[in-house]
Amino acid sequence: MAEQRQIPVYLFTGFLEAGKTKFIQETLEDKRFNNGEPTLLLVCEEGIEEFEPEEFSGHRVKLKAVEEESELTPENLAAWLEAAGAERVLVEYNGMWTLDTLYTNMPKEWIVAQEFLFIDARTFLNYNNNMRQLMVDKLQSCELAVLNRFPEGDEDLKMQAHKIIRAINRRCDIAFETPDGKISY
Repeated sequence: MAEQRQIPVYLFTGFLEAGKTKFIQETLEDKRFNNGEPTLLLVCEEGIEEFEPEEFSGHRVKLKAVEEESELTPENLAAWLEAAGAERVLVEYNGMWTLDTLYTNMPKEWIVAQEFLFIDARTFLNYNNNMRQLMVDKLQSCELAVLNRFPEGDEDLKMQAHKIIRAINRRCDIAFETPDGKISY
């Protein structure tokens, strides 16, 4: 019996305007990551930023818009992968959908290679206070939490965010990115 090949999945979570699209765009423009491998990009929410596929390195990325959480079935995911002829999957996940929906419906050969969470630092505390369960859902399994648009020098916010994130996930790295692109961990 032949073994099925594993499909690496790169998962980008966060809420609207958190910076997911920009990060994915830059990643797919980078030849070190995107050297022409056939890739399926599942776009589960539309924000202000839009993808510019003509700028992707390798030009072998197929975009698939997913309008409803209920579309994330094993059959649909497998069919979309096959239609794209892809060897890997990137997912820009809707922050209002639970990750359990994706995890329970991924075909068994799909393996999450990396999971990133993007958070607008200016709205982090508000989202945590008002949508705690959705915040926990995204934080509990991410490998890297990026708090972008972080106000430089705001040590109080940094400590609050650090405590909240560490209470949920002790393993993930935390990156604080200021509007001018400076990053601290």
